[in-house]
Amino acid sequence: MLGAVVVSLVGAAYMWGAPLTEKRSSLAESESTRAFFEVLNAEIKEMAQTCTGSCTENVELSQKGLFSVFNYEQYYLDQSAANEYNNSVVLTAAAAKNVYALDRWVGINTGNIGGYAGFGEQEGVLLVRMAKNTAGDYTAVYRLWYREVDTPNKGFRIDVESGPVQNVTSGRVSISYDGRFVIAGGAANGKDLEISRIKVNFA
Repeated sequence: MLGAVVVSLVGAAYMWGAPLTEKRSSLAESESTRAFFEVLNAEIKEMAQTCTGSCTENVELSQKGLFSVFNYEQYYLDQSAANEYNNSVVLTAAAAKNVYALDRWVGINTGNIGGYAGFGEQEGVLLVRMAKNTAGDYTAVYRLWYREVDTPNKGFRIDVESGPVQNVTSGRVSISYDGRFVIAGGAANGKDLEISRIKVNFA
């Protein structure tokens, strides 16, 4: 009888403990992914703001999942190829538990996820969307997306251009500066829009 009690207690502990362990593991993976994208975002913004010639940086892909890069929409020859991931670097990964709200985009580094923002807001917006699969586990899609930010006198935007390799599961991401130009009156507030082009490739 004592053995039966011990077995039942062990079973109960596993039943309650396993989901908690999975939750903690998913939280740790999410924080690691956030840290990776923060590093990548900082490298891209630094290059866009300061490079005036030939600049290239590499960041190792330490996260598990499928990495993809999506052009800013004007750089697609076929405009039907532009989609909701426009101007983004994306990671699609498996997760044992959901750590964010399901089936909607959630801002990780800012609560303001609108298409335009005032200067001082995040230009590189880190978003996540989680979905439950038929098997009972989850898929998390992380998206580092670049939007326009405006001062009263000027607008700024980073445009992502995909390199020859657009999807990988391992390796490194390479970013390189591809110039800066101004569109007169092109900002959302009617002022000039300064665009820095950053090419994102995988190797």
